[in-house]
Amino acid sequence: MKALLVDDSKAARFAMGKLLKDQGLEVEMAASGEEALDKIATEAINIVFMDQSMPGMGGIAATRAITSNEKTSHIPVVLCTGNEGEKLEQMAEEAGAIGVLTKPPREEALKQVLSSVSVEEIIPAIEEMEESTAEVASMDREALMAEVNEMLEQMRKQIAELEQSLQREVAAAVRSAEQGIQPLQAALGDMDTRIKEKVKEQMSVDASNQRIQLEALRQQVNSGLDEMEEREERLRDTVMQDVQRQVLKLVDRKLAPLKENLEEVTAATFGKMEALEEKTAKMESRILGKAALIVILAAGAAFAAAFFLG
Repeated sequence: MKALLVDDSKAARFAMGKLLKDQGLEVEMAASGEEALDKIATEAINIVFMDQSMPGMGGIAATRAITSNEKTSHIPVVLCTGNEGEKLEQMAEEAGAIGVLTKPPREEALKQVLSSVSVEEIIPAIEEMEESTAEVASMDREALMAEVNEMLEQMRKQIAELEQSLQREVAAAVRSAEQGIQPLQAALGDMDTRIKEKVKEQMSVDASNQRIQLEALRQQVNSGLDEMEEREERLRDTVMQDVQRQVLKLVDRKLAPLKENLEEVTAATFGKMEALEEKTAKMESRILGKAALIVILAAGAAFAAAFFLG
């Protein structure tokens, strides 16, 4: 714990500083109220021991300046004076001081002040650290979720564009297949015409040979139809296989960059989440260390108070 000792007397600073160091405090010194305010603004001070009577800014005014400032109001101030009296204690209380010590202070009184301050001043700092840690973690998670949502929205747009492109490609492939089947349909129509003409020709032959010729013609027609059906089936299979291959190649080509993008997004997201978890774990470890220090300080202060006051 760092204490700021404010006194215009060099001898008083030396004597009081020794007492504070004997209590395990790190001591900074200032010779005036103005210098004390400058040090508090630039250094991490845990408690201030303020002389009541000093030239320039006195102890009451300096104490009020510290306790009324939002940035320094959490720092406890103990007023040190060579004069005792209820009026001075009332003035100190109104200025925001936590207590009054008579110079030179008795060791028991000094220990009692320190025991009441040590835990009360460290706990708010830890609570503030916990709030800051939670706020940072929340901000990191919110930023990460916003980034992930933005990436997912971009991927949805890419998938929608891909679906539209595939629909256009499939429609074009189907039209191409239909165009490939059209010659076969024309050939079938031409054969039908020739068969009908052949039938008409056969009907004009001699009646005695007509049945035989018609049977032979029927067989020829059936054979021709079977052959045409086989050809049509083979042609359809070939066309559909080509269409399927083209569609699959197109899908693979369109999805390849999207898959790579998804893998990169996933890897980046997990990396940020791991970094966030590691940061949170470190902060929790520091908080636990501070909490352990609180328990030790509180136990030591209680023991000291019981020993010297009992």
